[in-house]
Amino acid sequence: LNSPTARGPTPRTGSRPAAPKVLGQRFHPAMASPAVAPMQSRAALTRKSSHSLLTGVEPEVDGLISLNYYSGWTKPCIHYRVLGTEVWTDLPGLSFTKAESGEAFHAQIAGKGIEFVCNDGVPSGWDKAPGNQNYFIDRPGKYTLRNGRIEQQLNPPKAPALVVATEVGSTTVCLSWNPPDGMDEAEIGGYQVYRDGASVYKGDKVRTWVDKGLKGNVEYSYEVSTLNIQGVESPKCLATVVKTNVPGKPGPPAWLKVSATAPDHIELTWKPPFDLGGASVTAYNVWRAMPDAHPATAECVATIIGRDVQTGQDKDILEWKDTAVKQGETFVYQISAVHLPDSTMARSISQAQLVEELRRKASNSLLSVDEGENEGPRCESTVGKAQAMLKAPRMGDTEPHILLQAFNWDSCYNKNGWYNVVKSCVPELKEACIDMLWLPPPSQCVDDRGYLPGQWYNLNSKYGSDTELRALISDLHGAGISPVADIVINHRCASAKDSQGKWTSFKNPDWERWAICRDDPSGDGGGAQSTGQNIEYAPDIDHTNKKVQEDSKAYMKWLMEDVGFRAIRLDFVLGYGAWFQEQYVRAVGTPYAVAEYWHGDVQVLRNYINATKGVTAVYDFPVYYTLKNAIHSNDFSSLNCGGRLPGVMGCDPVRSVTFVENHDTSHLEVVGGKFGDNNQVCRAYAFLLTHCGIPSIFWSDWSDRGGEVKKQLKALCQIRKSIGVHCTSRVNIAASQGGLYAAYIDGKHGTIAFKMGTNNWSPGGDGWTGKAFGHEYAVWTKGGR
Repeated sequence: LNSPTARGPTPRTGSRPAAPKVLGQRFHPAMASPAVAPMQSRAALTRKSSHSLLTGVEPEVDGLISLNYYSGWTKPCIHYRVLGTEVWTDLPGLSFTKAESGEAFHAQIAGKGIEFVCNDGVPSGWDKAPGNQNYFIDRPGKYTLRNGRIEQQLNPPKAPALVVATEVGSTTVCLSWNPPDGMDEAEIGGYQVYRDGASVYKGDKVRTWVDKGLKGNVEYSYEVSTLNIQGVESPKCLATVVKTNVPGKPGPPAWLKVSATAPDHIELTWKPPFDLGGASVTAYNVWRAMPDAHPATAECVATIIGRDVQTGQDKDILEWKDTAVKQGETFVYQISAVHLPDSTMARSISQAQLVEELRRKASNSLLSVDEGENEGPRCESTVGKAQAMLKAPRMGDTEPHILLQAFNWDSCYNKNGWYNVVKSCVPELKEACIDMLWLPPPSQCVDDRGYLPGQWYNLNSKYGSDTELRALISDLHGAGISPVADIVINHRCASAKDSQGKWTSFKNPDWERWAICRDDPSGDGGGAQSTGQNIEYAPDIDHTNKKVQEDSKAYMKWLMEDVGFRAIRLDFVLGYGAWFQEQYVRAVGTPYAVAEYWHGDVQVLRNYINATKGVTAVYDFPVYYTLKNAIHSNDFSSLNCGGRLPGVMGCDPVRSVTFVENHDTSHLEVVGGKFGDNNQVCRAYAFLLTHCGIPSIFWSDWSDRGGEVKKQLKALCQIRKSIGVHCTSRVNIAASQGGLYAAYIDGKHGTIAFKMGTNNWSPGGDGWTGKAFGHEYAVWTKGGR
């Protein structure tokens, strides 16, 4: 380090040295590594956050800089200037004195900071900072320079002073404290709080903290320690003992829902209240009323014990089955939380014994609850009907699912109301074995077609009213068909102008311009940068915002649990981060979800699937493009990719939704126009409905191409159901060439043999039965039910 090779040109006396010409790394004390860290010769200069980084303002006061310098030179000097001046010391500079320890040299310099280099005292050898730069120290204090590395020598941190409880409730304690006496504020990195000896909080320099979720009428002991900027912890302060207030009422239970139904029972599940009121909740009352009845008529029909009496553990998920129902009956349910039940709540001898045991083992918190505070308010109601439960589709299940897109681009203009039109078709759809129905976006919208949503919780749209939608969904449940919600949350339209005349006031849920991405083309956004592609036709919503995330999850949960949807379609997923989509799908119980990611590259789609951690399927655009070209050219060689099918269908069929047409492709010229004529469309559906993945039928193909096309589609759907072809059914490609595609497909109940193209082909072996024949395609089956 101190060899002559570090030499620089001789600087002029009283001027800035020429040798270390490039300005060096500025030394910031708060960023230094601990002094015990191993050193390397000429290691990078450690930077610590100075007062300027913490406050944005350089300190104006002067002070004293004390520097210990480790060097092999015998009479080293420090050549420096005080920051804020341009005058350098005369060469060779201020001589270091030998430190008392004998291992280092020492110098003291008055000033708020210095720029410097060290030399051998001649000066013929120079010690510069890494990169041939000058050293900097930005603030007063004690420092060590060794092997090209500056470290601040901090005094041991001191404990905070005067820790007090400024506010005390039954479940919360607000603590506040003063900074340590005699400790430089710039050396404080944060504080650590201990409750009853255990660390419960580690934070920054803010000197207040609220402890939540406590028990009422209980003493807690708090201690606080200081952490300096190097992470060293001080001793703890003297303990402050705080007793919480007497417990109050618990809050309403959370997430009440109907988890299952049958003709002879209705099952409910719920979770404990978010606010326990300062004591445990050990029981719940179940309230039941007739639909449209006044809340005062609700009857308490059950008391559920919410604690394991043996272990003392409170249950995280509660459940109850109402068996006092008849098929077709509908009831409204609510739940209230109870701190500690009494004997009058027991409904059987065994439950009375449990209640007695609960009271015998009850804590001081529970026993101190006033009688009037024992039971909390009822939660929001849910409705249950005693009927067979609709089995919702799940990603990767082996049911022979068939999806129908139940609208086209102009369905919103039907004079009879589109929901009513679809409702009238439910019996026919059930007969055709269709078990998933993709409905148009349900919410109030600025445009007619539903893709510029405004008020999420307003279900009156151009497709029909809230009442009509719910009636349709009820019929679908009864027919065993899962309604699929079209979720449009990438963008949203405001309901009113703000005070500046901008359309940024959203209603139901209520947002302002903070919910719009700041790079939205409108220029009206006040949120963060978009995490996806921007659009120009509606405000791009900032999904990094916690409120937006909470509202998006709540909206989707409401559609699933209150309105009755059982699967979801995510619109325009290119517009916001896939990680948010994963969160949203998981937040509503991970139902079957398919995403609109319009791209013809299978690897791009697989990357998206991986980004959502597999919770979403995709519309298989690679198969759409490949199949369209193959049928039009009568060349099917592209349907065999090394023994596998094309697209996502061939590499991840669980997450492949195949289709012939949809509301976009049917009218956009970007895809080269409609798929084809009736014969070509039927041939394509014959391929999709007999193969793996989940096939989707477009409404216009189902209803507007005439009776013969619908007849063929019905037959193909029923074949899929009979043989049990599902998303992961094994496909053995027998031929894929000009004029012919042929394959065997295994289902749960049998096997399908399929061919299409102008060339002849028939399956080998005995036992095959011809089931469907159309223009240039044929389907045979073996087995089935």
